[in-house]
This record gives sequence, C-alpha cells and structure tokens, in this order.
Amino acid sequence: MTAAFRLIKALARIMFLRMGIVLHGTEEALAMDAVLVIPTIDPDMRLVSLVDDMRMRGFRNIIVVDDGSGEGSWPVFEALEQRDVHVYHHDTNKGKGRAIKTALRHVRGLFPHATHFVTMDDDGQHLPDDVVAVCKAADDYPACIVLGTRDFKGKGVPARSRFGNAFSSAYFKMDTGMTCPDTQTGLRAVPIEQLGLALSTPGERYDYEMNFLTAAVKQDVSVAMVPITTVYENNNEGSHFSTVRDSVLVFKQFFRFAGSSITCALVDLGLFALITALFDMKVAALVALATVVARLASGVLNFMLNRMWSFADSGSRRGRVDFQAARYFALFCAQMIASMTLVTALSFLPVPLVGVKALVDGTLFVVSYFVQRNWVFKAPVRAQAIMVKGGAHANESFGASSPVV
Repeated sequence: MTAAFRLIKALARIMFLRMGIVLHGTEEALAMDAVLVIPTIDPDMRLVSLVDDMRMRGFRNIIVVDDGSGEGSWPVFEALEQRDVHVYHHDTNKGKGRAIKTALRHVRGLFPHATHFVTMDDDGQHLPDDVVAVCKAADDYPACIVLGTRDFKGKGVPARSRFGNAFSSAYFKMDTGMTCPDTQTGLRAVPIEQLGLALSTPGERYDYEMNFLTAAVKQDVSVAMVPITTVYENNNEGSHFSTVRDSVLVFKQFFRFAGSSITCALVDLGLFALITALFDMKVAALVALATVVARLASGVLNFMLNRMWSFADSGSRRGRVDFQAARYFALFCAQMIASMTLVTALSFLPVPLVGVKALVDGTLFVVSYFVQRNWVFKAPVRAQAIMVKGGAHANESFGASSPVV
C-alpha cells in the first residue's frame, strides 16, 4: 500500500510539473507524507509557535505526547488541540523513549498513507527549515533513516554535549562499523516500514534513540545524514537529559558486560586461591591445575552471564547456544594468546610487568566486548552511511569513510 501510494505520488508530481502546475509547493508536498512526532514535558507557548511554524510549511500530521507535564502546561496543550494537533498524555514522566512509542502506536490509524514519521525536539534545537531539509532527504532516500546531524566543533556547544557525543559516536563506530557524527540527534525521519522495529526496540528514556539507531543499522537499514544548524540556548539548560542516569541507560549493555567480567574475575581468583589451599602438590603442577580449573569455570560462567544478561537486549538468548559457545571458545583462546603475546612483546617498556599486563588486558577487554556483541552474540552489519549534500554546514566533511551522495 505504501509503495503504491509513493509511486502514484511520484507520477502525479511529474505530470503536474510538466504541465507547469505546483499543487502545494515543495515544502507542503513533502510535509503531506510525513508525521511529526514531538515528545514534550512542561512546555510553554514556544511549542505552540514551533507548531505554527511547521504548519506554515505544510505539516498537518502532527502528534504531541505530554510526558507527565504539570498543570501549568495545560493551556499549551489546549492551544495545540485547537490547531488540530493530536495530543496524548502520560499521567507521570515515563521518559522520551516511551513518549515516542506512545505517538508511534497511533501513526498508522491516524495517517494510513504516511511514508515517514519524523521525530523532533520541543526545546528549539531543531529549526523548521532543517526539518524540511530532513524531509527532503527522506523523499530522496525513501529506504533510509535520515538524521539531522549537528556540528559540535563550533562555539557555544556545551562541553558535556561535545564530550558525550564524541564518546557515543566512537562507541557507535566500534559497535556497528558505521561513522555517524551525531548519534544523539532527536531530528530523524524514519520510513514507515521501520515502525514495527521502532515500537519493539527496548528503552524508555534517552537510551531509546541510540538503541533504535543501532538496531536499525544491524538490520541493514542504511542511514542518510543531513547537516543542520547547531542550536543551544542558555548552555542547553532546558534539556531534560541527566548526565549520569541517562548515560548509564545509553551504555547499559557495556556496564552489564563490565559487571559480568568483574564477577567472573573474582570467581577466577577465588577458585585459584581455594585450589592452591586445598591441594599439596609441586608448585608448577599446582599453579597449572588451579589456573586451568579456575579459568574454565569462570569462562563458562562468563559465557552464560553474557548470553542470558549482558547481551539479552540484543537478542542473544534467541541464538543457537552451540554456535555461540564455539565462537566464545575461539575468542577465549585468542584472547589468552593475544594477552601472552602482547605482554611479552611490550615487556621492554620501562614499567612493571604488571602494568604492561593491565594495559594489554584492559585493551583486550574493550575489544572482547565488541567482538562478543557483534560476532559471538550478534549478526554482522551491511548497512550504508550516506552523507547528503546541502544543509546548514554543507561544506564540512564528516570523514572519508562515508560516501557523499
């Protein structure tokens, strides 16, 4: 149905253009196909002004989700409803991710012919013209998720935003293999075909957006990136992002992996101590026995914890345990060999050998996380990143690893 509607729309555009007729103007024609989704909490009348600006550009399909606002915002929602905006309310604050999902549950019923849904923030960070640019790219690349990407190198960008985005982009690169300069952007145009994935992606707060982007790329959905204006008002004081709480949620899987690894390291050490205390053998034989038994036991425990807990959100429980176990064992052996080899090779450094081992094993720990996430417990990625020409900072490059279209 959506594909047929898209074909009819394209043919109609061509026919009327040849006749010299413009039905709605470029912006309105693009806006007709998109559903704007705006999660909000405690907004003021600036949200009404933002909606008016979007309506002036042809957007009529708008859903606003109130994520537990106080009574002071009721006039705002009344004004929106008077403008035929669909407003839904949460009794309490449930998080940005939940608010987006609440809106998405109504998209097909309200707008059966929509080709995309477009999420945007309510705090003034996304300018109406940039929303139009993202929708234009979505029309040009209908199968892609389109991100409005900000430039974090300019003046006025809060340090926590610059650092947080750099870290999350590096994490995303190591996790998926895709270069994305702004993984945290709230301005996104998503094909309606990805509605099911968007609704089933775990995450209730700011972790949801990173989870969805990662899940989409790992399901071979390509990503187009449109440069947009970087706007931070009053050092981003209006943001509801909690640096500690929401960062922990965004990188929850990595913290779980770290917890699993620490637990198993303690088990390894405890078993080693127990065996060496219980048996009376020659030192070399006793150390060998204790090391092998402790390492095997902790390795089995680590595999089970990672499969059942650390990577559960990535679907690790649905994979074949024999394949996963074989891959884990291969990684287990490779990691031990790599540790011994690298520690030996770097023993010339003017630091204690224990320090060298800590450096090597710390690096291998990070490598092991991504190998387990993307090989032991997850399928490979074949999605493509597309840099779209034009936009707010069109002359700047996001890296040679991404093709420019």
